[in-house]
Amino acid sequence: MGIDRYTKFVLTVIAAALVANVAQDYVLPAQAAEVQRVSICSTSGATCASVSGSSGLQVKVSNARDFAR
Repeated sequence: MGIDRYTKFVLTVIAAALVANVAQDYVLPAQAAEVQRVSICSTSGATCASVSGSSGLQVKVSNARDFAR
């Protein structure tokens, strides 16, 4: 009788997880309240990159060892 209760419990947990998985498709996704501005600057802070319009940001890595951690 203990095995029967265990099996019913496990199947109920699986069913609940499947229902929750399907319900995720019907919940509205979260959206940001505002845009966070970010500055990309040199390590000394002397110069920063500029981005204009929708052209994107062109990046040139002069020494990859500067970014290794």
